[in-house]
Amino acid sequence: MRILAVDDEPYIRELMPMMAARVGFPDVTTVASGAHALDSLSEAVFDCIILDINMPEMDGIELCRRIRALPAYRQTPVLMLTAMSERDFMVQAFKAGATDYVTKPFDIHELGARLRIAEELMLARRAAADPAIAPVNLAEALILDGVDRLIDFTAFKNYLKQASRAGLAATHVVAVQIDRIETLFGRANQNEFLYGLREVAFALTEALRLQGCLISYAGHGVFAVVCNSAAPMPADVVESDVQQILDQRDAAYDDGTPMDLEVSVGAPIHPNYGDLSEVPRSVERAIARAENRSATKRSKLPTANLRNL
Repeated sequence: MRILAVDDEPYIRELMPMMAARVGFPDVTTVASGAHALDSLSEAVFDCIILDINMPEMDGIELCRRIRALPAYRQTPVLMLTAMSERDFMVQAFKAGATDYVTKPFDIHELGARLRIAEELMLARRAAADPAIAPVNLAEALILDGVDRLIDFTAFKNYLKQASRAGLAATHVVAVQIDRIETLFGRANQNEFLYGLREVAFALTEALRLQGCLISYAGHGVFAVVCNSAAPMPADVVESDVQQILDQRDAAYDDGTPMDLEVSVGAPIHPNYGDLSEVPRSVERAIARAENRSATKRSKLPTANLRNL
């Protein structure tokens, strides 16, 4: 895996290649500024990028934002370097497109773990980009381009862990289930399926724009949402707003048949940020609530359909 590390401190640029090599990643290029990083990215292809947050002229958050605007690097793993005192900036970093973070001073075991996760993510994305290697499947936590505030599921979980460490008590998690997702997946070709997912993602970002949310697709027709708001919108209001946007957009298959996209929104979960092990369970609980809501609606469909016959 070819790595580009960006840091204005000379000792970090000297230390990073040595530590990365010790954990199995010897191919590290270092540069001292955001401008030099953008030049390097235009001249060579890197598989992973490590950015210091606190840099003069162009900080790591702005640099991450600019990197994500480059078509070749929209899905490349980006790790942010952060000192303990800088963790408040991590919310902004994830919104700018960061995948994960590494704390300073470096712990070699943490650095190795983060780089291995980045490598796995890089390989998975490379495979997903080639349908001949890995066609889209229903369970896959897909990466959807072109949707504001949408991040991949690995970054989503990393963000929640960071929020836990920072003690962001106002954060809550919501899940949104696309109803009858198996029908959509079975009826659609790959491009139609991805189009349907993007339509739902767009509706979510529009409905939750004022809630400061990040959204991720977790697979099985489920979107996970984390919002930094002390007063979350009620689930039924979110569901109604999202559904109204979907109805207005009127998504259709290639042959013109309506997709009839509908969603179910579960009640929000407030994670227990005193225990990091509770973070993934909070996501699972939020997803279960959305699935239960969808199942409840589906159980009422046969009677309604019989009346229409």
